[in-house]
Amino acid sequence: MRLLVLILLFTLLFISQINTIVDSDLWCHFKTGEYILKNFNIPQTDIFSYTLENQPWVDHEWLSQIIFYIIFAKFGWLGVNMLKAVVVSLCFLILLFFIVSKYKKLVYALFFIVLSVFAFGYRSFARPEIFSYLFLCLFFYVLESEEKFYLLPILQILWVNLHGYFILGPVLIFLYCIGSLALRDFKKVKRLGLILGFTCLACCINPYFYKGAVYPIKILIGIFNQQKAYMQDVHELMMPINASFGRYVFFWVLAILSSITFLINLKKARIQHVLIFLGSFAASYAAVRNMPVFIFMAMPLAVINLNEAGVAKNIVDKKYYGAVLLVILAGIYFFISNKYYEFTKQSAFRKTGSGMIGLLTPKKACDFLERENIKGRIFNSIDFGHYIAYRFYPEKRVFIDVRTELYKNDFYQLYKRAQNYPDEWESLQEKYHFNIALIRHLFSGTERLLRFLHKDKGWALVHYDETSAVFLHDVPENKKAIEEFRIDFSKKKIEKSDECLSIAGFFEKIGEAKPAEEVYIKLIEANPEFLEAGNNLAAIYINAGRHENALDIIDRFLKYYPESAELYCNKGTAYLRMGKKEEGISALEKSAGLNPYLRQASYMLGLVYYEKGYIEKSMRQFIKYLALDPYNAGAHRMLGNIYKHKGLLKKAESEYNEADKLEGK
Repeated sequence: MRLLVLILLFTLLFISQINTIVDSDLWCHFKTGEYILKNFNIPQTDIFSYTLENQPWVDHEWLSQIIFYIIFAKFGWLGVNMLKAVVVSLCFLILLFFIVSKYKKLVYALFFIVLSVFAFGYRSFARPEIFSYLFLCLFFYVLESEEKFYLLPILQILWVNLHGYFILGPVLIFLYCIGSLALRDFKKVKRLGLILGFTCLACCINPYFYKGAVYPIKILIGIFNQQKAYMQDVHELMMPINASFGRYVFFWVLAILSSITFLINLKKARIQHVLIFLGSFAASYAAVRNMPVFIFMAMPLAVINLNEAGVAKNIVDKKYYGAVLLVILAGIYFFISNKYYEFTKQSAFRKTGSGMIGLLTPKKACDFLERENIKGRIFNSIDFGHYIAYRFYPEKRVFIDVRTELYKNDFYQLYKRAQNYPDEWESLQEKYHFNIALIRHLFSGTERLLRFLHKDKGWALVHYDETSAVFLHDVPENKKAIEEFRIDFSKKKIEKSDECLSIAGFFEKIGEAKPAEEVYIKLIEANPEFLEAGNNLAAIYINAGRHENALDIIDRFLKYYPESAELYCNKGTAYLRMGKKEEGISALEKSAGLNPYLRQASYMLGLVYYEKGYIEKSMRQFIKYLALDPYNAGAHRMLGNIYKHKGLLKKAESEYNEADKLEGK
């Protein structure tokens, strides 16, 4: 029975890691690994962009990139997923082996491993950091076993060349030094201190010597000082409590239960365990990307606490094998059926299986550029940078990518502002002379640039697909391509390939309401309960003054979705446009109650409160709106009116100036 339990546990571990690949960073890792193997050279300066001008680059993941490239070249996406599954499974099995060999008990370990697998599922990405989790578990095993300390500097040499989390190795040894010092075990302190010294020296055994050793510290300083803009926009740098509580429910359950075990073992808990637990939790609380560090440390520490507190003393594993089997089988089903990804709100992009999701890469746009042999520099959306480099380097280089350690805050802000301020876009184009714009339209953030380029006679839309759009600058070298591929919406006919929510959204973003309306109608005909299509169609009707049509759509969908904040927001907007202010306010306030972060509801409430003379309430709504969307000229102008009304003339002038810049005046 025990063997069956372990086999099924390994099956759960493996299946939980075989899922859709959503990490676009992999393209950079593949290309860099290929570059290193072909040139027998590890990059010392940036090779992928034309904006960094050979800025020094410490590629601290070079060895991981070689491994990922070889696996991908030989075995494709399945091989990449299998690599991740093997490495992550090894992490859990190393910790399980340590616990069983030390305490001879299995039940508590199995319970916390299954919980940890669920907690880890949201960070189950095929990235170089998986090697850091493996080395973290190996370091923990060696330090807890108190044997073969000499292995740690050797392991550190590998770790420092695989991933930037290598700094955790010396930190872990240091915490065990503190624990031994607290126990006045000076002999052990001396041993660990010596190993710590050699491990720190081992960090310098990398292609960048001491620069590579201190690089993680520089990155941390940069994130919390110079790169704050990235932290606001990059999901994995957000605090999990702010990002999405529901997605991380298993993480919070693990955090609570493992904390309780320290209370149970309060008298016997070792100082190094407390410090590891608190330190890893603080790191996880600071940023989503650090959550696995806490998960892999909290799991064994919780089991150690229960065993050392005597809670597991009278437990007979055999009596619980049946229950454990059921839990593991339920976990396997949870992943295979994709219910895990639905529960953690990942199902839009992830499921059990292999392969890279196409919605996160501009493959079709790059196919178009390659097929038509379009030359010139590319301005690209930041999250497309790695794929473009993978496809076109060295023939083409990128404007920007997500290597946050290279693109400093000033440049990132310049990139963001260029997408919202017409004057800054034009000055950026003059400086860098790009004549191709490959823009992501899926999700928000690029709608103003898309509309500006579509209206600007100096640019021509020549391609769009489910994720991206290509505009060409009207210069001599692009004349032929523009004449052949320019998309004329006055003659546009909806194709079957256009019948997609994201493409309809793209039509809306560039100001082409008619084709967007056609697509939404077709989508609703195919699926009468398609909420997003219904909401967007209602918004088009409202903007066109067809308020009765909008209300018909809204009321129909409210029968299916009575708690939809977007539907109530559209309903309130329609009522206001019809002059029914009280009904409009009521619907908008209900919308804001259902979703306080819905921007349109805040904007419309701000307008109606201002009209009714509720100046303070109106001001709060526009301030909230601009916190969510700082690039709306109308909101800045309204806030300027409010400040002017309150006699705050300098603030009013600042808001008016910002509105003028956003409108290109």
